Amino acid sequence: MSTPARMPWAFVSALSLTVLISYGTIFYAFALFIEPMSRDLGWGKSELTAAYSLALGTSAFFAVPVGRLIDLGYGRLVMTGGSVLAAILLVLWSRVESYPLFVLIWAAFGLSMSCVFYEPGFAVLARRLGFLTRRGITFMTLVGGFASTLFIPLTHLLIEYLGWRDALLVLAAFNLFICAVVHAVFIPPALKPSHHHESGEARPTPANARRVLLKASFWCFVACSVLQGLIAAGLPIHLIPLLTEQGFTLEMAVVAFSIIGPAQVAGRMTMALGERAFGMKGTGIVTLALGVLAFGLLPLLPPGSWLVAAFAMLFGASNGMMTIVRALLPPELFGRESYGTVQGMIAMPVRLTTAAAPFLFGALWAWWGSYMSVMILCLGMSFCALAFFLAVLLLQKGRENPENSLALGG
Repeated sequence: MSTPARMPWAFVSALSLTVLISYGTIFYAFALFIEPMSRDLGWGKSELTAAYSLALGTSAFFAVPVGRLIDLGYGRLVMTGGSVLAAILLVLWSRVESYPLFVLIWAAFGLSMSCVFYEPGFAVLARRLGFLTRRGITFMTLVGGFASTLFIPLTHLLIEYLGWRDALLVLAAFNLFICAVVHAVFIPPALKPSHHHESGEARPTPANARRVLLKASFWCFVACSVLQGLIAAGLPIHLIPLLTEQGFTLEMAVVAFSIIGPAQVAGRMTMALGERAFGMKGTGIVTLALGVLAFGLLPLLPPGSWLVAAFAMLFGASNGMMTIVRALLPPELFGRESYGTVQGMIAMPVRLTTAAAPFLFGALWAWWGSYMSVMILCLGMSFCALAFFLAVLLLQKGRENPENSLALGG
């Protein structure tokens, strides 16, 4: 009689810490450098954010090959290399004087992002943990949810006391001396599939992933993810001016914005406790329904109403829970083979579209003349995302093979 598998918490905690640092130093910190760089170098905010959007776009093209490398067992090489590259790019950024060089640096950041953010972390966890992956991924998203909470104030203090150039060197040190070291030490070389997987598992091949591309349910899931990703990436950039246009004070708008991050974590914690009751498919329906409720409420908010906090909580919880749904449901729907590659195939269109989301929302505002158009668009996209998700479940009904589903319970 086999003994129950035990969670390797040191491994999971260490990898989760690196994801938190990677998001904090690369993804969230950027916004705090816009003002000092504009002041010192004379570059406009649109020029700076264009380079950032380029990184999100280029990361899409690396998503599938990076996932494939992790499927083949090279997670240690991928994540260690991604952290080293991030450190080098942060150092180069700290010395930049030329805008074309700045653009090239951020184009290269796309490769680093594709190696150290959630998707590669999830793929490494899935390969290492097997049946315990569900708990590992949930824990990683809970830890990663605090990236903005920790690194936005920390980066602000570093810029305040050291200046923006030296602050970037400190962020580079986080990536080199913590993330790269943890990846090199905790991720085994040429990581083989966990012994918790069923014996005799076939080696992942490109054909496994290509079979998924032939499924209509896969493309419905991608469409759902793209729509939800557009909202998640585009709205936060415009939320404060949107709320002030609706008659809320700047202070109330900032408070509402600050609720979103904790609501993401709260949503993930609630999901961790309640997923067994609803199942991952039921949880996905609840997740997307929360988004519909949020954007159904938003246009109806009276100026100054405390209900703006309810909108922020619904929106944040939906975003936070969707991260886990995107990580855990595809193996249940499409099989556990080539997990990293399939995650990359989902991430590629999501990243391409989310890179353009802030610009698209701004262009819609400029064309319409108010943010009402953005609110209507978000409501429509949230409805469509839920409809696509329901289509996924209907297309999959009766076709599931229990032997192909990824047993991520525990």
